Amino acid sequence: RTLSGVTSVAYMSIHITYRDEFFSSGKRPVCYFLGLIFKASGLLILAGVYEAFPNWRALNGASAVLLTIPLLVVFLPESPHWLLTNSSSDSVTEVLLKMAKFNLGENHGLKEEHFRLSKAGKDDGKSSESGNVMNIVRNRAFLIVTLKFFFHWFVTSMLYYGFYYALDALSGSVSINFMIMGALELPMAAATAVMMDKIGRRKTLFANLVLVMVCCGLSLLKFSFGNDWTIKRVASIVGSKWGVAAMFMIIYLYTNEVMPTSIRSTGLHMCSIFGRIGAFIAPYFVKACNNSSYYLLNCLSLLLCGLAILLTLGLPETKDKTLKAHLGEEEAGVEEDGKL
Repeated sequence: RTLSGVTSVAYMSIHITYRDEFFSSGKRPVCYFLGLIFKASGLLILAGVYEAFPNWRALNGASAVLLTIPLLVVFLPESPHWLLTNSSSDSVTEVLLKMAKFNLGENHGLKEEHFRLSKAGKDDGKSSESGNVMNIVRNRAFLIVTLKFFFHWFVTSMLYYGFYYALDALSGSVSINFMIMGALELPMAAATAVMMDKIGRRKTLFANLVLVMVCCGLSLLKFSFGNDWTIKRVASIVGSKWGVAAMFMIIYLYTNEVMPTSIRSTGLHMCSIFGRIGAFIAPYFVKACNNSSYYLLNCLSLLLCGLAILLTLGLPETKDKTLKAHLGEEEAGVEEDGKL
């Protein structure tokens, strides 16, 4: 189980970075929506398998079958963004011509001179920064942005998995509740993709943090719908889950767009480490809060979201901006775009 957890997290981070480098800024939210359709479908399938066969062997067997699909990645080309930063321009040209042939057919009309690209950073000494964590540390403006993303990943992961563990507070079958929460991610993904495209990544993240705060605050208010407190609790958990799932969708895309290509994979995995720490703490966090008071979970969630909102105010907007190749290109954008 430990090996499965480690490899699944690595796979998830790598495939999202790989996908983002193929699409322009305007297309990425749509691609995330399409990807989340398959994610939600997987959640529904696994929850259904567990409902029918409530044992870990059936669950692992179903997971193994589903994991045969990503093996098709061997037929995909290398990322042109990565090749441009780490390899020769001839390699980039070869990949782009293959993509043109696949998308447009044999008579695509494009020639090698259309793709003649100079290798970014090769002649200015920036190519040596690839994957070097110390380059983030040395760049003060970018280091501050990275630390903010670390906190966002920690909070988002802890609350995302924490609200899944909080499903015990709802009545009925846990697996059925899990299926419902998985299905909830489909309309969430569609709404979030539209918001990211219309108002940008930062404002969408801000709006969903506010949504989680409102839903957590709802459960703290001393009122009920008639004599039924369950409706308020369900509304609080479902609304919070909607907001946190949207935050998860946003920070993956947002982090990849902020990180330059030379350190994108390294930066995303560093952020993912803090996300895994939050996921590790989540069950103990929920258990400790439930042992003390049901309201404590929502109070702490309110506090964490409030801090995340303050940190969001200083993040750069990446909507309609090209992916940067090196840290030097990103620094100007970070300094110029420091307010919401």
